[in-house]
Amino acid sequence: MLISNKVKAHNFTQGIYSSIYELMKIHSFLLTCLLLGLPALTVHAEDKHGHAAHSHGLGVLEIAIEGKTVKGTFEIPMESLLGHEYLPRNAAQKKALADLQAGVTKASYLVSLPVAAECTEKIVKASSAMFEGKKSEHSDLDVDFEFVCAKPQALTQIEFPVFAKHPRLSSLKVDIAGPKGQKSLTVKAKDPVLRW
Repeated sequence: MLISNKVKAHNFTQGIYSSIYELMKIHSFLLTCLLLGLPALTVHAEDKHGHAAHSHGLGVLEIAIEGKTVKGTFEIPMESLLGHEYLPRNAAQKKALADLQAGVTKASYLVSLPVAAECTEKIVKASSAMFEGKKSEHSDLDVDFEFVCAKPQALTQIEFPVFAKHPRLSSLKVDIAGPKGQKSLTVKAKDPVLRW
């Protein structure tokens, strides 16, 4: 009986040591994944300029409506606008880039606010490495705009004419903050209107 209890105690101790060893292996594996995985995810989620993840066909718009002011920031992959992200290689591509650069000097190229709101464009700043003749692995168009509206109560929607001009752009992820709170939603090319 004494030997039987010693064997049981030994087996129990071995079982505990075995379980601890297995937990340590799992812990070591998870720690390795954490240490190796997170930097890769972080680099993939944001580029060196702090931009959001780059997805062809998908643009991002952050917009704020405060009092009479409407401010927004677009980020759209150049591939979604031009069909490529490399510097133009022929006359047609050079013309398409020049047309885009000229078009985005007006916010109305991208957005259309209700006429009844009587909005006046105040600021439009568009930038892209391609506009500067710089090569980039993932080139984006970044546009900041601001409108001042005489009748902000008439701001009930925003239309996006950019979809009709650039059929490769399929959707916009929109984060909006305004008098009715904050929302995050997606506007699709087949219904290019943000309503609230």
